[in-house]
Amino acid sequence: MGKNIKNNKIDNDNIFPFSTCEIPNKTGIAQPYSVIINVISIFIILYFLPQTKNMYSFILIFTFFVFECAHIFAHSIHLSSYIQINIIHCLAYVINLFLLLTLYNYTHQAPTPFFSVILLIILFLDIYFFMFCPFIFYFTSSLILFFFILIYYYKYIPKSKQKDILIILLLGIFIMLLFYNEKINCNKMLDIVPNFSFHSFLEIAGTVVFYFICKLFSTF
Repeated sequence: MGKNIKNNKIDNDNIFPFSTCEIPNKTGIAQPYSVIINVISIFIILYFLPQTKNMYSFILIFTFFVFECAHIFAHSIHLSSYIQINIIHCLAYVINLFLLLTLYNYTHQAPTPFFSVILLIILFLDIYFFMFCPFIFYFTSSLILFFFILIYYYKYIPKSKQKDILIILLLGIFIMLLFYNEKINCNKMLDIVPNFSFHSFLEIAGTVVFYFICKLFSTF
């Protein structure tokens, strides 16, 4: 692990999760603060999972459970290859697929040709970024894909549920801003507060997002 740490600094050229702003331990759990917060997310997901009302909602929330398990493993044990980020990003495709299926099943509103074309463009861009670009590109495109599906179906769901979608979208934008700040300013922040887990702020925001996602889709 030590080869990825340079004088208690994060090397942003490394692959996920080495590049996150929590200096990994050389022994034991690599990034314990991120792991603890993600375990809380697991409990939130498991709380809402039995409350789902149909197969699509159940599978959607279950995919978040699998995603978080992979996420926890990545922060616990660092593998010196792209396998962890490959698995996590592929799980993001599964999440977006079942998000689309769940919303279609709930609203009975088929995607329009325009929506389908834009969705495919975002998807192809994401695949291109995933294959040829740094993590920040396909992290962004994957979230945009998720946002686009939510925004399209926003008008088709009851007003009582629209508030949760707005919260999810706003928190998603906040997470993106935290991520960009981490990528740009991580080492500057570590100069001010050495060894602090600044990545924990992003994980906490993610946990709040998981709460609202599970709360919303467990009622579908």
